[in-house]
Amino acid sequence: MRISRRSILGGLAATLLSFRTGGLNKLSPWREDLVDCALLDLCSHCVLRESLKGYRAALTDDHHLVEYFPESTSRYRFVIVPGIGSMDAALAQTLSNLLNAGTHLLLESGAGFLSPADFAVHQRFLLRYFGVSVLPPLDLWSGKSVDHTFLPVGYGYSGKQLTSHESIPYVTYNWPDEIRVRDFSRVIPVSPKDGDVIGRVGAVPVALKKRMASGTLIFLGSPLGPALRSGDPEARTWLRLVATL
Repeated sequence: MRISRRSILGGLAATLLSFRTGGLNKLSPWREDLVDCALLDLCSHCVLRESLKGYRAALTDDHHLVEYFPESTSRYRFVIVPGIGSMDAALAQTLSNLLNAGTHLLLESGAGFLSPADFAVHQRFLLRYFGVSVLPPLDLWSGKSVDHTFLPVGYGYSGKQLTSHESIPYVTYNWPDEIRVRDFSRVIPVSPKDGDVIGRVGAVPVALKKRMASGTLIFLGSPLGPALRSGDPEARTWLRLVATL
């Protein structure tokens, strides 16, 4: 059954970045086309607007922004979803459908800034639709919060507590290359059983990738967008490498 764009996205807006081999072309919404890279603005579902601005700034240096969402005849090679917070079934299914269609999806969680109730919903949808298990956020700069966070077996510390000297303000990515990106916010621990860990804070996994249907999910439990907005060269290098795979 074909579902309309309106019913799928529920009125969500999108900003799409398109570029193709052989030059830049404005995407036509009336024909089937391949969008090489898309930046999705989830409006109220994006809880980190500065993260969206960071991705936009990093990606538009050499590329043309298209300010509308094309019809469903378009296909996507790579989609970036910055700062996703609240989630519902329609949104989760739409993103899942992208993976089923062969899209590589970078899903950046902004759940560290949600209320406990909204975080619990976010947590359930991640597990149900993407098979990603996450724990409540860790505050990298709050010694009390980190010192009193107990991580269960399988989340990097074998059931031990984090201590303040282990709470360093860097995320170390080991894919697609080893790069360290400074982080001053909250991170969401992920279970290494759910995919290939590609980023850690200390020994705690906060980013992973996994094959899903015909696509690849890249999940970031540590927001990269704010570092991109500040012009962090390591963050921009990492994004460039991922977006051109």
